[in-house]
Amino acid sequence: MQNTIGKLNTRQLEFPAQLIVRQNAVAASSELLEQLSTNKVVIALDEGVRQLAQQSLAFLDQRNLITHAISAADFENISQIDMLCAQQQVDTVIAFGGGKVLDACKRLASLRNVKLVVIPTALSSDCISSPVAVIFDKEGKKLSLPAAIPNFIIVDTDICARAPTRLTQAGVGDLLSNYSALLDMEYAEKQAEIDGFSFLLAKSAANEILYMGSKSLDDPEIINQLAEGLILSGLAMGFSGDSRPCSGAEHLISHALDFLQLGHGLHGEQVALGTKYCHYLRKLLGLPSLNPQVITTLDGLNIQSSPAALGISREDFFKALEIAPSMRKGRITFLEQLAHIPQATLQQAYADAFEPLTQ
Repeated sequence: MQNTIGKLNTRQLEFPAQLIVRQNAVAASSELLEQLSTNKVVIALDEGVRQLAQQSLAFLDQRNLITHAISAADFENISQIDMLCAQQQVDTVIAFGGGKVLDACKRLASLRNVKLVVIPTALSSDCISSPVAVIFDKEGKKLSLPAAIPNFIIVDTDICARAPTRLTQAGVGDLLSNYSALLDMEYAEKQAEIDGFSFLLAKSAANEILYMGSKSLDDPEIINQLAEGLILSGLAMGFSGDSRPCSGAEHLISHALDFLQLGHGLHGEQVALGTKYCHYLRKLLGLPSLNPQVITTLDGLNIQSSPAALGISREDFFKALEIAPSMRKGRITFLEQLAHIPQATLQQAYADAFEPLTQ
């Protein structure tokens, strides 16, 4: 009885202190940002959005601001901004930009006690609110490391709607891949307990965008729904304590592509590719598979989600597939059966998923 009672204790979960998702959100948050800027503040950004930052954040007191450019989400850049925060006694970092800026600053905030404000300029992944940062090592390979959940998240849908279409498409791919990851959670239920709250959050997040395939990707409704979905997806990982609700076999394939440094796909495109392949392989194995609307939405929004589109040969795809189950120690997915699946079945799944696109 004592053990059972122990398991029934409520969890202490970390959430952003404030979340704003709307048109003109940065201007609407001016009071909050001005309050934060009473002490030393670093605005971390990508050089490509410096002018946009100067326009969007022009109301801040420049005397307290230090602008710092982040060129990559790697250990060197994290070390540089960490030293800057220490030398200047910075207590707030505003991350203004895309995934590499957000990931570098989330990792920094997990190492140094600073307030973190995240203002994404594109909706390319669920990194906005997730407790994970993708950081490159010295060899250029990606590492998924623990990161801080931001204190404040401000999503200005006007800004995000102006991002390159490919980045928004990648965000849709990342979000819809939740459905594949949730199938693996159910597959692994007998070996790894399902966290019901994180499962619900990850599913609700993907539901935000499932039937948006007929809309333009700069439509205010789809931008708003995508932003909300990506934020919920990141929080689902916070509930779970790991990435399982949003990362299954499809992500293992993407991690393998990264490990082998194959192709030129964005993360969201690679997991969309993995989602498609896993869907057709599950069907051939008689396992539960995706709602066909997932594939319809990926194709309807013209997301690059085939090996050919991402510069990956058929041979290289299968090299990545072979090592995919080893990419996350302890991560149980249906690909644990891979060594026992006939090659003909693996090849047929490839044909079903990708070859119709070239006919």
